[in-house]
Amino acid sequence: MEEYLATVMEQIRCKTVRPFIERELRNHIEDQIEDNIKKGMEYEEGVNNAIKDMGDPVETGISLDRIHRPQIAWGMIALVAIMSAFSVALHYTISRNGVGYECYISSKAPFMYVVGFIIMIAVYFIDYTFIARFSKPIAIILLLLCLYCRFRGLSVNGSRVGIKVSGLSFSVEALLMLYVPVFAGILYKYRNTGLLGLIKSIGWMIAAVLLVFELPALVTSLIMLISMLTLLTLAITKGWFNISKPISIIALWGVFVGLPVIALVVMFFGDGMADYQKDRIIATLSNSGNENYAVKLVRDILSSSKLIGNNGVDVANTIPAFNSDYVLTYISSTYGLIAGTLIACMLIIIIGGIFGITFKQKNQLGMMIGCGSGMVLLLTTFINVFENIGKFPPTKTFLPLVSAGRSYTVVTYVLIGIVLSVHRYKCIYPKHVSMNMPQITFTLKAKI
Repeated sequence: MEEYLATVMEQIRCKTVRPFIERELRNHIEDQIEDNIKKGMEYEEGVNNAIKDMGDPVETGISLDRIHRPQIAWGMIALVAIMSAFSVALHYTISRNGVGYECYISSKAPFMYVVGFIIMIAVYFIDYTFIARFSKPIAIILLLLCLYCRFRGLSVNGSRVGIKVSGLSFSVEALLMLYVPVFAGILYKYRNTGLLGLIKSIGWMIAAVLLVFELPALVTSLIMLISMLTLLTLAITKGWFNISKPISIIALWGVFVGLPVIALVVMFFGDGMADYQKDRIIATLSNSGNENYAVKLVRDILSSSKLIGNNGVDVANTIPAFNSDYVLTYISSTYGLIAGTLIACMLIIIIGGIFGITFKQKNQLGMMIGCGSGMVLLLTTFINVFENIGKFPPTKTFLPLVSAGRSYTVVTYVLIGIVLSVHRYKCIYPKHVSMNMPQITFTLKAKI
């Protein structure tokens, strides 16, 4: 049997999958041997017949190699490449046709999109189980960066959201979005630990959300909260914690979403909120004439935009952050509503593809990590699009694969790269994999 298995394994080029296939084949052969013995065969005869039934080891190995090999999501890579090429051209045009801080940032954007695309391909070649194996150390590093940023970080408009290292600054607020797929790995490690594991998982979630909220970064903390609650819901649904599913899910969303919403409603209709705050909420959710200045500006620009072509409004000198927060408004005003709609549709297709890759995984860890990455991109896109049609209050946001900005661009490509890695190993890993961290041992030799 050992010789047969060794010959089969020699035909399989992917070393990662060999242990899983060998274990599966061994179990199958041993089961067949047991059945043969029950039929009255001697042990040696039972072994020989079981191996014979498995077929030629070379042909079997070649067939398994054909099935269990790394996969490439060519369609997703092509879509991302198209969006990247458009964004490079867009920001090159912006930098050539204007002056000012936004145009300066846009002049750097093409280079960052190329770098981001390369980083995405690099992440694609990294085994995504690495995230789960080192999830807790990575999470601690991210939380410590957030804590450091809170007190010693770079101040931007009164908020400490960045860190400068060796002359290079980056946004910790953007970097913390990577905490969501890392949290998926933490969840996987608490699988089969019952209610205590769920409580510990919630503790990791609360720590990250509170620290990001205190930066302050309200919208980012909200994106992280909803994303991680979704992952917790999936974990409970999959039976990872062996607890009552309906009660746990209702309690989870009730405590972290239901109660805050109820509190806001009570404050709105009671005395817990100032009149100007109530007016701002009403104006943002309606088409009244008392809306926030930026919201009104966006609505006016869109109402004057044409289906195709420039509407004549100098958006670059009219609306702030036109190349990042309001880049969709800029595109719709400069190139037409159809262009803006096409960009939004392309992003929807890409995000749909991400969730398509995610939920086709048989490996539950890959499904969770992919879902976490997809949720971050989905929510950021949702908020940005609604902000660009005047249905969401002005806030710090970005449009994945379109907005300018070094940190958010890199984070976007890393998230997509993680999903591509999940797809790469979809035919490699079984339903569950071991997540033990590698042990490092030291041997000391004493000289006598």
